[in-house]
Amino acid sequence: MKADEFREMLRVTTDQALLDVCLRADDVPYICNDVTKWLAFRQEMVRGVDGLAEADIRVVGSARFGFSLKPRNHLRQFTEESDIDVVVVSEVLFDWLWIALLVAAYPRMAANRGIGGWDVPGRAELFAGWLTPTAIHMDWKIIGQPGVPLSQFKMRWFDALKLAARHSTRPHNDIQGRLYRTWRHAELYHLFSIAQLRRSLEKAP
Repeated sequence: MKADEFREMLRVTTDQALLDVCLRADDVPYICNDVTKWLAFRQEMVRGVDGLAEADIRVVGSARFGFSLKPRNHLRQFTEESDIDVVVVSEVLFDWLWIALLVAAYPRMAANRGIGGWDVPGRAELFAGWLTPTAIHMDWKIIGQPGVPLSQFKMRWFDALKLAARHSTRPHNDIQGRLYRTWRHAELYHLFSIAQLRRSLEKAP
């Protein structure tokens, strides 16, 4: 799909319908030339993170289409400075990570701050039903043994993403992955983003 085609789709299609092309559909993303590359991409994630299935994984944003969907980027073309954004949906993994966070440092705002503890921005993500495992910064040497599972999971997640990125056929800056609790949580985030993109393009000269 070309950027102009997407712009026209925004004009004539509802936000709910746009979720199909932006999130739900399991099409080969722009960063992979063919089905084989896309399959290999997802298999790296499944091998690296226990409990995932290929159907749990999508590439979104500019790495999906070849142009950015971020507001104020005005459908800018994917470049070597662009990131690959990955959505992973797993209620089981999300809940495991949530409990692991609580075990490592049960919410104590003042106590966590300044000792490598997980801070306020991550708590806002959790409220919205998603987490970025690589953004969970807890120093297990300070927190102690309860922080070890978090550190190990973070490393597995990071390694899986990096191995998956080897199957991209497009030069890129980095790869990022979000873990959503359910598809509904992922849909709500993308509905919000679509609405912002609409407003941004309407204001563009």
